[in-house]
Amino acid sequence: MVKKNGFSLIELLIVIAILGIVLGIAGPNLFQYRHNVNLREAARDISAEMNLCRQRAIAENIQYRISFNFAGSQYTVSRLPLGSATWQNVSTGKLGGGSSLISFSSTTFSGSPPALTFLPRGTTTAAGALVLGHSKTPRVATITVTITGRVRVDYTG
Repeated sequence: MVKKNGFSLIELLIVIAILGIVLGIAGPNLFQYRHNVNLREAARDISAEMNLCRQRAIAENIQYRISFNFAGSQYTVSRLPLGSATWQNVSTGKLGGGSSLISFSSTTFSGSPPALTFLPRGTTTAAGALVLGHSKTPRVATITVTITGRVRVDYTG
């Protein structure tokens, strides 16, 4: 009795055809999933930066501000030392790690550029929201900040 090892050409073609069908169905879903993950990651980064500003304002007993540059999809964290009238930049960041697919869509924060200021007690000067969008998906992330300094992220779309 002769024992054959390996696969026949027909078996190999059937497996390749099945893989092609599965990847054809799953491929677009994987791209959509990746876009949603990118949006969630950007929203988490901004909300974490807001929470960090709040914590620093409380710990250092001074005001902290995060301002948003819509044109460059960047944000800047600044502090106002006691007895000073000039804001000092602490750090800057790019939305979505520099991805051009994610951008600021709108905001209810006032100022030019729009900014969110945390007071030494952890409260804000005004409640507001910041909306992030992804150019490849209709999903949006809305980061809402209450007057008490609570930061919440909601996803729609």
